[in-house]
Amino acid sequence: MQERVNHHYVSQCQLKEFFNKEEGKIYLYDKQLRNYYQKSGTRRIFSEDNLNTKLLGNKIDRNSMEIELQVLFEDDFAKHLAAVKQFHEDQEAIEKAYWEMNHLALMALVGEYRNPAYKSGLDQAMDSLKLRITGAEEPDPKVKYQNTKGYLDVAHILLKDMDPITFAIVSLKSDDHFILPDTSGFLVRQNLDTGHIMQFGLPISDKLFLLGRSSRMGKYPTILVNIEDDDSEMAFRINSDLVNYAYKTIACRNRAFLQKTLDKMKQRRFIGQYFQEFTIGEPGS
Repeated sequence: MQERVNHHYVSQCQLKEFFNKEEGKIYLYDKQLRNYYQKSGTRRIFSEDNLNTKLLGNKIDRNSMEIELQVLFEDDFAKHLAAVKQFHEDQEAIEKAYWEMNHLALMALVGEYRNPAYKSGLDQAMDSLKLRITGAEEPDPKVKYQNTKGYLDVAHILLKDMDPITFAIVSLKSDDHFILPDTSGFLVRQNLDTGHIMQFGLPISDKLFLLGRSSRMGKYPTILVNIEDDDSEMAFRINSDLVNYAYKTIACRNRAFLQKTLDKMKQRRFIGQYFQEFTIGEPGS
């Protein structure tokens, strides 16, 4: 594998589903700087040099965590996405779609852990608890984060904790769009930012959103939700959660829609608050 220095914290396979091919642009908003901007490609957005670099023994390892992401969901992302789309056309393919959606769930579950702000905060917490080995040599400056846990470990621990997951698939048939946060999706925990993960939300394309629910929430059926009307309240609520969960940056295929959504959130004072628990449908028997 070719050694790469630039590592994405939102996978390009997901990013490209929000790229406007007709305009040759993807539109972004920096929450901290309150700045709109655009890029003509996805290679240098939601990425950072040496994000997944770690020390393996005495050697710098840039590849192992990148390989884990490829194995978990990147290499087969197109197949997973196609299976969800096919399920909309043929509901008899539910068993195949269910397993593909479990693979996509991993993208949401490790999304926060991939973000540089989260990595930095985790390292600071570990330092404050004095978990670093006393007297250890200063790490190589190329190793920016400790990266003590691999993505495989994190993904499987969180997936097992939620299992079995039930899904709701939301499809936009309107002119609305889904917004992509710099954490790939959002997580709803039992006690806001602590405890068991109860739900996750993952925009898998500009028009498809996946809501996964833990068995702790009850027995929900797998359902399909089609949004036909523009300016849908449900689409707005989903996007509000996605925007609020982002640490710094969000992306969208449509610049005007992005600004309209953020303006509406400011009017309702949704920006800067925790997202609220999102629910679709009622538990089954």
